[in-house]
Amino acid sequence: MNKKLTRKEKQAAQPKGPSRQQQHSLIAATQKTKRWLGLLLAAVAMLVYANTVNHQYVLDDWGLIPENKITRKGTEGLGEIFKTSYRTGMDIPDYSLYRPLSKATFAIEWEIAPNNPQLGHINNILMYGLCCYLLFLVLVRLFNGKWIVPFITALLFAVHPIHTEVVANIKSRDEILAMIFLILSLGAALTYVTRKGVVPLFILSGCFFLAMLSKESSITWIAVIPLALYFFTEAKKSDVFNVTLAAVIPSVLFLLIRRSILGSADLPIPVADNYLAGIPDFLTQRTSAIAILGFYFYKLFVPYPLMADASFSHFPPYNWNDWHFLVTLLVFLGLIWYALRRFTAKDPVAFAILYFFITISIVSNVLLLIGTNYAERLLFAPSLGWCLAIAVVLGRVFERETSEDQPPLLLMTFFKKHSRLLAFTAVLSLVFFGVATSRNAAWETNYKLYTTDIAKVPNSAHMRFYLANHITSEEYLTDLGDSVKAALSQEQAILQLDTAIMINEKYADAYQRRGYIRYSKKEYPRAEVDFKKALDINPTEPVAHNNYGNLLFNSNRFDEAKVQFEQAIRYNPRYAHALNNLASIYGVMGEGERQAIQADPLNAAQHSANAKRNYETAIGYFQKAIKEDPEYPTPYYLMGITYRNLGDEQTARTYIQKSEEVKKIKRYNAGN
Repeated sequence: MNKKLTRKEKQAAQPKGPSRQQQHSLIAATQKTKRWLGLLLAAVAMLVYANTVNHQYVLDDWGLIPENKITRKGTEGLGEIFKTSYRTGMDIPDYSLYRPLSKATFAIEWEIAPNNPQLGHINNILMYGLCCYLLFLVLVRLFNGKWIVPFITALLFAVHPIHTEVVANIKSRDEILAMIFLILSLGAALTYVTRKGVVPLFILSGCFFLAMLSKESSITWIAVIPLALYFFTEAKKSDVFNVTLAAVIPSVLFLLIRRSILGSADLPIPVADNYLAGIPDFLTQRTSAIAILGFYFYKLFVPYPLMADASFSHFPPYNWNDWHFLVTLLVFLGLIWYALRRFTAKDPVAFAILYFFITISIVSNVLLLIGTNYAERLLFAPSLGWCLAIAVVLGRVFERETSEDQPPLLLMTFFKKHSRLLAFTAVLSLVFFGVATSRNAAWETNYKLYTTDIAKVPNSAHMRFYLANHITSEEYLTDLGDSVKAALSQEQAILQLDTAIMINEKYADAYQRRGYIRYSKKEYPRAEVDFKKALDINPTEPVAHNNYGNLLFNSNRFDEAKVQFEQAIRYNPRYAHALNNLASIYGVMGEGERQAIQADPLNAAQHSANAKRNYETAIGYFQKAIKEDPEYPTPYYLMGITYRNLGDEQTARTYIQKSEEVKKIKRYNAGN
């Protein structure tokens, strides 16, 4: 009979585990390997977009960076950026968006390297790499230390071609910044659940507020974060409540700030931007929005062809009995049914489905109409749900490969352990990599993007307007360096605008641009018809008022021109060109009074007083123009001439000299 062992003897007989020092060494080795995997993902993400480094400003970049008067102030304009709407600083006012954080980064870049898009592209690439790195680390925490599904998810996210617009277009940094801060918010929530304390909650609130300052659609993560805690942790209800509250508080604060800056005006959505706004039937609006949501979903599986624009009238209205709507509805209902059925089982695929619908809800045009009916950048955050679902499904297909008892200590061990699954994912990733890098090439210049995409969306009035606008811009015509080529480019632009107007007969911007081209060709009668048509469609368009005013001014119809310039300033009080032009009207009026002295010597004193008053009014408007755009040389010069007319030669020379200095700075910035 065996002798019964004492407790000490039993303890001595047990196999000894690793010492505390050995445990620390194992944890350190595991953490090091995890970081290397994260860095590998970041490197892949940055490699996808390495061919965008030398690209130019493209599409919306122009209005927010090189042509934005506030951004061009650099760090001096940071305070103003946080006090104004997103697109303030453009000639066209837009009070519908408030995203100061991304715009602030553009201003800082301008301070460092004026008119140099390379810095912006490099920063977008670096931020995208950081985003993918953080995504992997936080997903590992969600999956309780298992690496393979988080790795595949982050890899698919890094190489997915649907992200090309976000990374290749500097302006879309708002999407990347928002995602970075949202991932950090989720990480802080996980820290709170495991460690408690108020510090993680403060970090969560701070990161969530920064995400909201980056892009308003971040607010959907108020639902995402508690949902993630339910699916992937054993968090108590009280913990989930505290985490949710920590996200709600900065969101409410942001919305209050946003309202105080933008006001509560409900501005109409142009049909040219979102054709759904032109559909009078609410039901058809929503069935069409759901059908387009189906196109979005399809693009996640087959990201080709990719398009920078698909507005009026690329998509037709989709009625309730159209197969595009019906198929999309059935697929989405099936996905929602699966998610709800597997909700209590905490199936990660169910989470991925719910995540997709939550994050795309606010930009889908189903709940409310937004400023566009189709934009691939809007899939940036929702695409994470697709990547996660695919990663989990692949993991189940290769079930043997995904069983992890302990994370591997070495990178090679990880790759060998999941060789089949990773090989399959690598093939898919290489296909996505090729599509993405190929698409990046189209984002090199405006001309390349527009001419490439018009072939894909020939019925997009917007895209034809963009091309016409570009090939008649001052920079483009100057670069042509040939009057014959310039005239041909203008004629080509008019043909594009003719087509745009045929597509959308109420496209005010197209009439305005065609009028401007005809005005520059001195075809005044035809240009006037276009300007009047543009203002008949949209009487609040400041650019149309200003350009029409220029035509009237050069036709010596000064009283009519004055009305147009005043209207331009009424609808955009910060419009430097219109302010300068109105000042010029008062200068002309002052000159008229001076000339009247000789024709009417009996009232010479009165004419002299009127001339002085008009010149002083002109100076006031010139000063406002300079305040709004200090890099605009014309008001400096004209103010100098006005002071000369007032007899102040010293001040006149100062401003004329200043205009030359501004011209030199502008030429230098343009060349660098």
